[in-house]
Amino acid sequence: MFPYKDPTGTDFLQQQGALDTYRGRLISRYDTASKVANTHFAPIASMHNLKSGKDPDVATVTWTAFPRRNESVSNDQVDRVRTNQEEYVEWAVQSSGGKLSSITFTTEFSAYFQTLADHSFNALVAGVKAVIPTANPTVRELLGVDQVPAPLTADGVVGPATWKMLEMVLDRPVPDNAPTLRQGSRGEPVVWLQIRLRWLNLLDGSLDGSFGAKTHAAVVAAQKRYLGAGELFRRNLSNNPWNNGQKGILCMANFSNTLPLLFGLMANCSTPRPNVRPQEVCNLVGSINCVPGRSSDPFVCVAAQTQALSGNALSLRDPVGIEFRALQGIWRINGQQIDINNPQQNQGIWQLSRGRHRAVLKNVPGLTLDGAPIISGAQVARKLQVGADVVVASKGDVPS
Repeated sequence: MFPYKDPTGTDFLQQQGALDTYRGRLISRYDTASKVANTHFAPIASMHNLKSGKDPDVATVTWTAFPRRNESVSNDQVDRVRTNQEEYVEWAVQSSGGKLSSITFTTEFSAYFQTLADHSFNALVAGVKAVIPTANPTVRELLGVDQVPAPLTADGVVGPATWKMLEMVLDRPVPDNAPTLRQGSRGEPVVWLQIRLRWLNLLDGSLDGSFGAKTHAAVVAAQKRYLGAGELFRRNLSNNPWNNGQKGILCMANFSNTLPLLFGLMANCSTPRPNVRPQEVCNLVGSINCVPGRSSDPFVCVAAQTQALSGNALSLRDPVGIEFRALQGIWRINGQQIDINNPQQNQGIWQLSRGRHRAVLKNVPGLTLDGAPIISGAQVARKLQVGADVVVASKGDVPS
């Protein structure tokens, strides 16, 4: 299995026993994206197994964090309503004594915390505390229910509940006609099951469509391991006080800022369209896959289309994510200009963490941006550059 990395730059997922689950979720995304008709998008594992033996090139696509479609909306409204924050960046403003004291920005996908919730409530709480050390979240706050879901019966039978659990854990729909399976079953539905168990690193060997002892053992292991509570966590994000700004912010909650949509954007914009300009492709792939009015989608789409037209294959670099790149503008403290992006010079005012997916700006007395005091997160977002890394190689060099 390709060694997918923890996007926080730590071994936290490994410590929680959740790394294989996160990898399974990513494998599912790469697989789905690479099967879009005529796309040049390729699984990351293929991009690191080139026929030439070379490493793929890396290209970075950058854009501004401020939601361009909301230019007419007040900065205060953009700050307060997270659905306005749609550029794969979200933030929460903290105040003290009636004045803005800090702004916390995040580009973390909810999928990370969903993976932890799928394992156990304790793993999810540990994940929250890794971000907000003083947090003491309840089941109701994180999942929107009063009790943690009960584990499945580990009987090795794949009925509706087990299919649903696999669907939620892998973020991959199960075919509508998926039947109940048990030891001795055969056929294509067993292959569907074996693929999912392999993605979770619970099953090796061939996908033979035969539900034997190994497949049975893998199903039992999955039923014991996963609660499938990640979907409850995702649905409750807007009500979760540790994410909606009441007590903090963990990850992105806007329906436009999700891992599946980023993969869908890349895959659909990587389908060569030689008869139109790359700048026009975003309008053609559909608003679900690319929203023309955003800052992020058109930039990503042009980059992907340009590579595809050049005969290249491309993929999202591992670990997949949107990173904070730089704060622009002229920053001063009491009139003295500082390099806000240099940790040695910025006096701890701008701090990046969690693999550059989390950033905090401390609004110290005398801090100004382009001569103006800091009064909103949207003001800073207009100067904040973020980006995604893409790996690129000649399509003919990528194994099929």
